[in-house]
Parts: sequence; C-alpha cells; structure tokens
Amino acid sequence: MEYTRNSDPEYYNKNRARANCGSYALRLREWYDPEDFLESIEGSCVDEWIECMAMNGYDNDEITNYYIDILVDGMLREFDGELELCDGRPPTTSDKELIAFNGFCICDEDYNTDVDFHFKVLRDGMWSEKPGREPVKFCELDEWGRYTGKPVYMYHRIGEANEIDY
Repeated sequence: MEYTRNSDPEYYNKNRARANCGSYALRLREWYDPEDFLESIEGSCVDEWIECMAMNGYDNDEITNYYIDILVDGMLREFDGELELCDGRPPTTSDKELIAFNGFCICDEDYNTDVDFHFKVLRDGMWSEKPGREPVKFCELDEWGRYTGKPVYMYHRIGEANEIDY
C-alpha cells in the first residue's frame, strides 16, 4: 500500500477518525492495519485464523504471541529499511523513534473471537499513543490493559519528512 508521510503533529487530533495508533506511531496520514499481512499469508480473515488455531489446541496466549510475531514480520517487510527490531532501549540518534507493539487474541469455548493490536511510541522523550479514533495522549509503557502479549520493540527511522518514500 502507498502511504502519505505526516510531519504535522496536530494531524492526529484534527483527523481522529482517519488515523489510528499505527498511523500515529508510524507517522502516516492513513489508517494503518498490519492485519492485512496476516490475512494475505493465511488466506483467511483474522477471526477465522484465531478460531482455527484454537481448534488445533493453541491457547489464547500462544495465539496472541503468534499473532504479534506475524504482524511484526509483515511490518518489517512493508517498512523495510525504516523499521528494525530492537531490545527496547531508546535510540541513540535523533532520526529514530522507539515503537512498542502489542496485541491480544481471545477465542472462547464457543469459538467467539476478539482481537486487537496497539502501538505506543517514545516521541520527544515521552511515551504516547492514539487509541483508535481517540485523541493522542501520554501513556506509560508498562500499562497495556487488555493487550496481553509480549511487547515487541522496533526502531522507526523517521528521517526528514520527505526523505522516506513509500
């Protein structure tokens, strides 16, 4: 997909319905959904994939961590050269930001599913997030609420606003 780079920090509050946590963390103007990658490699929607995993004996924690791993793999491919895995330490250069990514997958005994992902970003020395259509807010890194997976940390090379082509 083609993305429009964003350098206007007010964009995410002015256009709350057009941007989500992924848009905010990756500095994009479009709603960002990493689940597209999972659906393309699995050939089914995310809910069907979760149900199939549960039917094959995986528990919610295992499914959640597979889900996160697959989405991160897709993001690293999609943003090759711009995203890289790291150990969670803040970047040492000003052209990178630290992104934390997490998710959850739940499949109950009746095979009803619930799933979501979330991004946080260390920007200007503080952690912040944009939950769905809500406004941007400051947050704590270790408070994930319903996102129960093991967080994955990535450096995001932000460069100059027009330096990175999509």
